[in-house]
Amino acid sequence: MYYKNITDRIQFEIEELKLDQIRSDISKVGLPRLDTTDQLIQHKAMSLVYSEKHEQPQWVSHIITTDIRYGAEGRSNDFRVDPFVSTGTATESDYFLKTLKTDGSYAYDGFGYDRGHLAPSADFRWSAQALSESYYYSNMSPMLADFNRDSWAKLEDLFRSYIYRNPETQLYIVTGPVLSDDLPKIPRAQNNVTIPKHFFKVALDLTNNRAIAFILPNSKNENPLESYPVNIAEVESITGIDFFHQLSDDIEAKLETLKDPKPFLSGSEQSDVIPDHPTKLPRNTYNTIMAKS
Repeated sequence: MYYKNITDRIQFEIEELKLDQIRSDISKVGLPRLDTTDQLIQHKAMSLVYSEKHEQPQWVSHIITTDIRYGAEGRSNDFRVDPFVSTGTATESDYFLKTLKTDGSYAYDGFGYDRGHLAPSADFRWSAQALSESYYYSNMSPMLADFNRDSWAKLEDLFRSYIYRNPETQLYIVTGPVLSDDLPKIPRAQNNVTIPKHFFKVALDLTNNRAIAFILPNSKNENPLESYPVNIAEVESITGIDFFHQLSDDIEAKLETLKDPKPFLSGSEQSDVIPDHPTKLPRNTYNTIMAKS
């Protein structure tokens, strides 16, 4: 590999060490229990199991580290097939058609769904390598725009903001669609891509012994995030996925029954009374609401 100078080389080697540590931590703590038929896909900063039946990930595991406070990498929008999934993944033509016009530009015919990140690219903005890999279709599920760019983006930002307030720790995150055989498919998709009705996200802070989970409907949501917390055990019951099984039984049992969202909310978001409509994100916080997925 070519380096412009010694500083670039050192920075690259430091990044590689951080990515190695993340991959190790995911393997030791963040991986759900694997079924005998699961093919584990391990990228530099996220691991996943892909569902060929539904043409999207069953779950994606990653870690939000304190490095996001200093990251400056922007969206790459380099959506592409994941070469590590042996059965192949969904593709661009499962979400829209692109036609070249005579003037050299493209006409887009969308099928009504965003390519929604499960592990958000913004969580990897400290690493160009990890951010780029977040655009694999193995990390995408079909989301309605009103969901992906609003309540889902706010949930993603909630956990990033938590790390800003708690830089001494890191968050283990597992995200996925709630899948079942009776769900509809995207009618015009090239592959049989399932349209989930709900998505889950579970989070674990081992340093401070905190955990929380959310299940959100794939729709425009008028309620604030405080309306949707559940404990991890509830997500396990709904999905059949066994999260954080490598923890000792007593610690796992304790953390997976926690449900209070307040430790994960900023001061302005904490409230004893749930408002009728969601509040706006705090000023200057990073989110993906305005990003075109």
